[in-house]
Amino acid sequence: MHLIKRVLPLLVVVVCSCTLPQYIWPQKDVGFHEINLSDLDKRVLIASRDSEFKRAVIDRILIEFQDQPVYLKIIGIADLPKEDATRYSTVVLINTCMAWTIDTTVAQFIDKYGQLDSIIVLTTSDSGNVLPDLENRKIDAMSSASTLADADPLANEIIGRIKKYL
Repeated sequence: MHLIKRVLPLLVVVVCSCTLPQYIWPQKDVGFHEINLSDLDKRVLIASRDSEFKRAVIDRILIEFQDQPVYLKIIGIADLPKEDATRYSTVVLINTCMAWTIDTTVAQFIDKYGQLDSIIVLTTSDSGNVLPDLENRKIDAMSSASTLADADPLANEIIGRIKKYL
C-alpha cells in the first residue's frame, strides 16, 4: 500500500504531461470550405489543423479533385465530433503530434470509426514517426515531418489512397 501511495502521484503526473500540452497550447484549425456539390456519390471529408505544410497538402488534394465528380468538405479538427464518417467515401485526418501522441479529438474519432477501412490519418511530428494505435483498427496511417518540400509527394500518396476508396 505504501508503494502505491508513492507511485500513484508519479503516474498521474506522467499521464497528465502527455495530454496536457494539447489543452495548454491548442492548435489552430483550417477554415471550412467545400468543393463541388454535396449530393455527389463520391464524398471526401478532410479534417485538419492549420499550418503552411498542412495547407500545401490539402491544396494539392483539392487541385486533384476539383474538376472530378467528388464532393470535398474541409473542416477543422475541432468540428470532427459533429461528423459521421459513414457518410463519406473516405475521411482524411491531418493532425499534429503533441506530447508524443496524436491529437485527442482525432483519437476519439478513430475510437468511434476505426473499424471503417476508409480512414486515412496523417500525423505530423518532428521525427515523422508518430502513428495512432493501429491495434484492431482498419485505418490507413502515415506519419511525416512538416517539411514543405515533402508536401507534394505526401499529398500525391494521400491522393492515391483516396482514389483507392472512391
